[in-house]
Amino acid sequence: MSRMSHARYRNESEPMSAFDVDDNYDSFTDNDRREFRCFFCNTQIQFSRGRSHDDPHFKNWPSKNHESHCKVPNAIKQLDGKKKEVELETLVSTILPRAMSSNKTISPSVKTYKDKEKKYVGKQTRKFIYDIKNILDPYNKFEVLNDYRDLKFLTEDNDEVCVTDIILTQDQIIESLDANGGESFICILKATVSKITEIRGSYIFDMTKAQNAKYGNSKNFKLYMNYDFVEKNEDKIDSMKKSLIVCYGIASKTDYGYQMELYSIKNQVAILTTF
Repeated sequence: MSRMSHARYRNESEPMSAFDVDDNYDSFTDNDRREFRCFFCNTQIQFSRGRSHDDPHFKNWPSKNHESHCKVPNAIKQLDGKKKEVELETLVSTILPRAMSSNKTISPSVKTYKDKEKKYVGKQTRKFIYDIKNILDPYNKFEVLNDYRDLKFLTEDNDEVCVTDIILTQDQIIESLDANGGESFICILKATVSKITEIRGSYIFDMTKAQNAKYGNSKNFKLYMNYDFVEKNEDKIDSMKKSLIVCYGIASKTDYGYQMELYSIKNQVAILTTF
């Protein structure tokens, strides 16, 4: 049975997250819950809170299958023959936002920090980034484990992206930004935080820079947290000091250099190891 992280709902232009439905469960009537559709083939699907009401997701409507051309069943089929050491079904069922590929621009409707936070950072993101952490090899520089290097994810663009193409070093992110005219894109940064600085209420997290490109960190890159988001992150800021992290976010080239916007450490960042 295919599961999904997002669904179409009525005439909404943006896909709806299962976590959003779960957070507002009582506001959806029985008729409302009949209006969820597969994002790719428009087949009716249903919302589930999971057996213990702690695993919200969408799944097949009873006796209804996805259309033959739909990519969702194929996303699940790629797990056939994979080791079951990691919970992969929830990982590959995550539908990633537009602009996941470096040659896709962010939707022009996403303009403010608050809009970006709502669209790209939430409980679904937290689950996704920790699932990503689980497929990295701590005995091999936290590279993607060989068994999972061919995993692909679906995006809102009805496209697919390989896991090894979205987990990038700071040098790789900078190269992609430069190659695409500085257009912002969504990816997962893997890098080490060297220094944290407060500037007029906002925070800068500088990534370690080395003299050579052996670890993909020969160029300056930082995480930027606007002061609007500092209060709700204050108790977690110090935890990132001298830490190798993976961080899901919007990479961009600004007047102040190359950076990724940080709204929620809890939802965007997984710490791999601390030095």
